[in-house]
Amino acid sequence: MTAKKKILVLTDHMPWGHRSIAKAIYNYLKANEKDNNYEVVYAEVEAKTGIAGDMYTFAYRYLPTSNRLFHKFFNNKTARELFEEVSILNLPRLKKEVERIKPDLIISAYFFHTHSLAKWRIKHHKHFKLWNIVADPWTINPVTFVKDADLHLVYDDVTMEVAKNYDIPESKIMKTGWWVRPEMYAKYDRKKAREKLGFCDDRPVIFIGGGSLGTNSLTRILPTLMLLKHKVGFIINTGTDKLAYNLVEEYTKLFKKLRKSNVVMIKNFGWIDNMAEVLAASDMVFGKAGPNFLFDVMATEKPFVAITHIGGQEDGNIDLIRKKRLGWIREKNGEISKFLLKYLDNPAEYQCKFLNNIKKEAETNQKSLPMILEAVKKI
Repeated sequence: MTAKKKILVLTDHMPWGHRSIAKAIYNYLKANEKDNNYEVVYAEVEAKTGIAGDMYTFAYRYLPTSNRLFHKFFNNKTARELFEEVSILNLPRLKKEVERIKPDLIISAYFFHTHSLAKWRIKHHKHFKLWNIVADPWTINPVTFVKDADLHLVYDDVTMEVAKNYDIPESKIMKTGWWVRPEMYAKYDRKKAREKLGFCDDRPVIFIGGGSLGTNSLTRILPTLMLLKHKVGFIINTGTDKLAYNLVEEYTKLFKKLRKSNVVMIKNFGWIDNMAEVLAASDMVFGKAGPNFLFDVMATEKPFVAITHIGGQEDGNIDLIRKKRLGWIREKNGEISKFLLKYLDNPAEYQCKFLNNIKKEAETNQKSLPMILEAVKKI
């Protein structure tokens, strides 16, 4: 019998989209491991990005438009070459993990790791195959592409054309759709999911999400809640941002003191593990237009209202929502409040407006992980 191939699904240690993608791929491959001739291992390796990681987190939460400067910086070829050279500093922990596992294939969901491994593989004549996940759909930072990777996994034709513009040959590109965790497609009972969260009547429930790291943009909705007269529920998700969580918590306490009825119910959460079930309880989603959150919402077939996005990196996500008609863009303070009030006047009209497009997007993305499995079988 042929020896089992060993696959390493790799990402960094941060709780953001790269990790979500890596877990989606790993869990799917793991579930199919027994029926195929491979063994799959998952690893999170902290990237040596220095202060750059802290700066990105700060911009993500508090100054999302400032990230355009970072994005533009890497459009410069010299900057990209410098980045590639710096990636070698990231090698010690990666080497240790790779030498321990001895994979035949590495699927890297974090481009900085991919750069490091590509350089190491060439210099030391290592023989593993290296696949790189391009973790943005339409606005792609050029450093995401790694010319010495064996394969780039990309979202769609738009991403493929960008990759070719940066000299990645078409033979090294595989278009798959987005890599959504399989559990996001689970069909939870809406009534049970709502009751579990304390929503025991048929009021509309709005999920407000700031992405994995959180964003202060979601707190801009809070003052509008004082104006609401319709019965409504809110689920507020602040991710790992404790400052935003505490702010919402204090506001909720104040809100309860000022209002004596149960017209507006607020459930404040930080990190959510059972995202699919919580979204099943929701009727409308307001949130940061990060790709993983957006496509998770599409998988649960909920309409999406973009209230903020990271400049540069996520500009394309706004274009994608508009062109594919997956929801609304309401990023200005006044726009968010007006939309919320109009929605509550006629929830049913808004909830079905883009449903066919949303279902189509979900169906496309649900094929992504099976495509990766088929490619893995051929290595």
